Amino acid sequence: MHSEPGGRIGRRGVLRATGAGIGVLAVSAILSACSPQRPEGAAAAGRSPAQGTDTPVDTLTLALPSSVSTLDVSRESGILNYVVACLAQESLLSVGPGGKLGPGLAESWKQPDATTYVYTLRRDAEFSDGTPVTTDDVLASVEAARDEASALAYAWADVASVKATGAREITVRLKNPDAAFAWTPTPGTLLISSKAFLTRNKGKVGTPRTLLLGSGPYRVTSFAADDHVALERNDAWWGDRPSVRSLKLSFVPDAGTRLVAMKSGAVDGALGLPSDEARSWETDAQVTYTGDRSVVALAFDTAQAPFDDVHVRRAFAHAADRAGMTRGILHGKADVASTLVSPDMWGDLLSAGEVREAYDALPGWDFDLDLARAELAKSAHKDGFSLDLTYPSSGPQLGKAALALAASLKKIGITLNVEEATLEQWIAGLLPGRKPLQFLWYYPVTGDPAELTNAYLDGGATATNLPHYDSTAVNEALAAARRTTDRAARGEHLMAAVTASAEDLPYLPLWWAQTATALSKDLVFEEPGPFALVGPWATRVKKAAS
Repeated sequence: MHSEPGGRIGRRGVLRATGAGIGVLAVSAILSACSPQRPEGAAAAGRSPAQGTDTPVDTLTLALPSSVSTLDVSRESGILNYVVACLAQESLLSVGPGGKLGPGLAESWKQPDATTYVYTLRRDAEFSDGTPVTTDDVLASVEAARDEASALAYAWADVASVKATGAREITVRLKNPDAAFAWTPTPGTLLISSKAFLTRNKGKVGTPRTLLLGSGPYRVTSFAADDHVALERNDAWWGDRPSVRSLKLSFVPDAGTRLVAMKSGAVDGALGLPSDEARSWETDAQVTYTGDRSVVALAFDTAQAPFDDVHVRRAFAHAADRAGMTRGILHGKADVASTLVSPDMWGDLLSAGEVREAYDALPGWDFDLDLARAELAKSAHKDGFSLDLTYPSSGPQLGKAALALAASLKKIGITLNVEEATLEQWIAGLLPGRKPLQFLWYYPVTGDPAELTNAYLDGGATATNLPHYDSTAVNEALAAARRTTDRAARGEHLMAAVTASAEDLPYLPLWWAQTATALSKDLVFEEPGPFALVGPWATRVKKAAS
């Protein structure tokens, strides 16, 4: 049996647009391996990881700052959807806390040549209904991800074929070399279910009635879209048995209600707390701040007025007090961003020194209203204009940043109307051409900078390129990065794309964030890292050592 729909890219929608500023469960943007192995983690990042005990945790209740409409990440790809799905489902490979590839349902993998990837399934993996994980299940799951209606289809567009080439072996062949594909069979773009379940429930996966079926450490037992998700430990999981037996994730969008719930003992903690809210939790919980590699930026639609004029984009850049936002709104729990890609995402593609040198050379766009006025005066809109900017209710810090920007823009003759929307409404509207000005709020799910550059800077990325940005120099650099198998050369090409795009200003990066997570003081989250939610994160919650 095999799958070969060459096909066009399906609608990607908005992948990992977050609903909550969520990043670490003690957490951070996306989690650890879909594997209990710990090849890297807090210690590797120079921290002393908190250690728990093997004492059972009968129940764990955590508050999430927004609801989800489905548990199926191929239909709704917000980070909160992954928070749930990656407890129940696994991928072929995992992404460790620090962003390294590791084993998942594939116990090993290899790349015989530039266009071929071979994965060997582990023998002891079963779905939570007791059926073994087979190559047919993997192929069916890949088919579902590649479906044109799937938000994950973009990642599989250059795949020529996916076949079972042995009893436990899957071989993927690409149409052309693409080094970024190494990250595709990870939780961000592939979660595996059984062929029978997918066939029986086509179009209904992830609903309150159908739920999910996977091979992960937990199974979903109930889901109410506006209230909660409940999970129970899957004792058939091939990994070490988790300490937490029952888990309830309650959707609590109101900040005050979340804090009252913590003080009363109704919840044991919360994920994705805005930094200004997190400080209120510090007396009643252990609050952890972790850099999550997420980025908040303004996306200017360069294909429509007024942002088809670079002087207008520059006026906005000089009117944004980004340093003031990180100090006043985020209380120093963020860094001013100079590009979409956090400097920590370059891994072993480029050295820290090379990244620092390249980033130091990027345009600074200092906050200066005189420069902003001067740029606006050079534009075709020198008399000013009015437009809207929408932010998700689960990201109040984005709303505060928008209001601060609006106050500055008013002084140079531009009216910015700030509007709030539910997370679901915001994600649904976050598409190219929908509005001339949009927020981009993104949490990476891999340790590869191409995850951002390919989606948001490539002129051919029609479903995610919010600014309709199309630069020959950038496109050629990204194409060269796909073709090369040399890591250093690939890093240089990707950095060339970042550098070439910066002066054009299709996006104004605002900040790279940290995420706050609060847990009851009798609990610890082991090995937090910048990728702490796309994976079996609840297996790391333990009773604190006395």
